[in-house]
Amino acid sequence: MVLKKSTGRSSGHASTSYDASAGGGAVAVSACGQRIRRNVSVLEKVAVSVHDSRASTREAALAELIAALEGFLSADDAEGGYTDEILRGCYVSIKKRAAREACLALRVVALLAVTLGPGATSKKIAAVETAANPLGSGANKIMKATYPLASRILEAPQADASLVVAALECLAVVAFVDVAAENMDDTEACMNALWAVICPSAGPKLAGAAKGTASPRVLAAAVSAWTLVLTTTGGWNKKKKVSPAAPWRGAAAHAHLVSLLGSDSREVRMAAGEALAVAIEMKLFTEKNNGALFSKMEARASDLAIDAAGAGVDKTNFVEQKELFKDITRFLAGGKPPVISVRTSSSNYGLLTTSTWTDNVRLNFLRRFLGGGFLHHLQGKGLMGQVFVIADDEVTGKLLAARSKRSLMKDTRIVKELNGGRGGGGAMDEKKEKKQEMIKNSLEKKRTVKKERLIAYELKHGSSDL
Repeated sequence: MVLKKSTGRSSGHASTSYDASAGGGAVAVSACGQRIRRNVSVLEKVAVSVHDSRASTREAALAELIAALEGFLSADDAEGGYTDEILRGCYVSIKKRAAREACLALRVVALLAVTLGPGATSKKIAAVETAANPLGSGANKIMKATYPLASRILEAPQADASLVVAALECLAVVAFVDVAAENMDDTEACMNALWAVICPSAGPKLAGAAKGTASPRVLAAAVSAWTLVLTTTGGWNKKKKVSPAAPWRGAAAHAHLVSLLGSDSREVRMAAGEALAVAIEMKLFTEKNNGALFSKMEARASDLAIDAAGAGVDKTNFVEQKELFKDITRFLAGGKPPVISVRTSSSNYGLLTTSTWTDNVRLNFLRRFLGGGFLHHLQGKGLMGQVFVIADDEVTGKLLAARSKRSLMKDTRIVKELNGGRGGGGAMDEKKEKKQEMIKNSLEKKRTVKKERLIAYELKHGSSDL
């Protein structure tokens, strides 16, 4: 497989294209094709079921659709009348149905945004598509309908926590995908809505779900969602002058994020740490312009990097928190951001490597959001190939070493044959060699199974190094 870079979107997403002509690709393409055909058939069936009068039928259809979209569909396979019907059904579920059904519908909407991609990015294409469809195409179309519904959930005074988290993730994913240069106003509106949940005093109208009492789960989800959208704003200084009065900009916003480093929740502290790291990398939060506040943040990050859990204290995310703030402390001291590497297949072909805080945050968020479908989307030719650059080399020190060993064994056997090693031993020697070969093959098979299990575990739970 050969990767070729092409001109990417102005948001900072790296655009890549694939050539799937590598050895072994035929089997993978065949299996992928079968999975995609199954997922397309689910799309056709669910387009009717989401409008059913029975809640149980609608919920079952949405759950089945989530599984299909997590399994990856290309934009060409998903685009069309079925998608429009599904979206209409989802919007009704979000607006009028119970919290459980609304959560499922919000996830479907976000996954469809990932599947359909950003839509038209040039003014010429956008003008043509707007004439045919006033709502636009791709995630741009989804954004226009989703933002009012998700914002209303965030405004609700006593909204269900799971529903608020689903709305936050949906809004962040749709805004992340819809990063065309002509649509910055929508992105900024999303940033304001997400920030209002993080800091209720910044937007009283949108702070109904928080009012200063947001649960750690909601607060962490809001900070993570806001940070994801923040990673798309890198080129705004050149193209759009964002209002200095935007509540998520300036010293007040940075001070609030620094204050979250003192939260009782490790989940909140980690989300705030990632947000600050991205802000520093993007030169939004600098020591020159925020002297005392920056020093306070450095001191707190250093404390968290050597934090001790203590006896009888919940140790959930304890190790992850220490590692994150060790990375942040090294970065503040002039070091580089951590490097994260993820295999794109169990055969050790393909390696996704990120080495900036911006890409690390994107990778971690999308891996959490897509869950078991992350690998399928990584192997597909959709959004993941536009956001990340995937090197198609074998994993150094892993597969190459195994292949070298097998090659050496093969060469040794050939030399023996050329030297008459098999000719003078008789039938007994030949039987002995066959038996040894069978034992060797059995051991090789066991090692392969063990290796595949290890790789599957790493793909599911993530690995920071190889």
